[in-house]
Amino acid sequence: MMCFRRLARAGATACVFVSLASAALAEWEAHGSVVAGTMTEGSWHETVNPNRLRFADSHMVGVAVGADRAIGDSRFRFGAEVQLLGHFGHQHHFELSVPVVVRYEPENQSVVKSLAAGLGLSYATDIPEVEIDRNGASQRLFVHWMAEIEFDLPDPAFTSFVRLHHRSDGYGVFEVDAGSTGFVIGVRKRF
Repeated sequence: MMCFRRLARAGATACVFVSLASAALAEWEAHGSVVAGTMTEGSWHETVNPNRLRFADSHMVGVAVGADRAIGDSRFRFGAEVQLLGHFGHQHHFELSVPVVVRYEPENQSVVKSLAAGLGLSYATDIPEVEIDRNGASQRLFVHWMAEIEFDLPDPAFTSFVRLHHRSDGYGVFEVDAGSTGFVIGVRKRF
């Protein structure tokens, strides 16, 4: 009898949790993306300077899923994303990145749909060779940040984006002073 009460209590708790989560999720907008990109040899600020930009012989493809929601009546959205990337070329490993993302949607969206920035963690299944080549050492777990510009496409169900994909020690958050930056393009579908 005691076992039945525990099961009933656990079941009731689960039902309440699912009901509350469903109501909260109704305000969230989910999205999925496919991405491809290439790594660079310089620091992140060198990658945005055409005179100092050098590409590494290392590339990435992957998928991302996320969700975000409006922040009140503002033009800002808040959410999170999970990215799974496969690296190939000079380095061969998988990378899992999980940033919290803030997105701004301009009022007049002629071409640019949104600007976004994200910050979180990145885990690589092997220590990335591009980071070792550039810095002499690296590690699997690092800080991850991304900066993105999203564009409308003719089909309103899809958007495209360009993104800087960066992982590093986060200015001393991690002991090993290393990092890498990639240029990424992608296509996103909102659900």
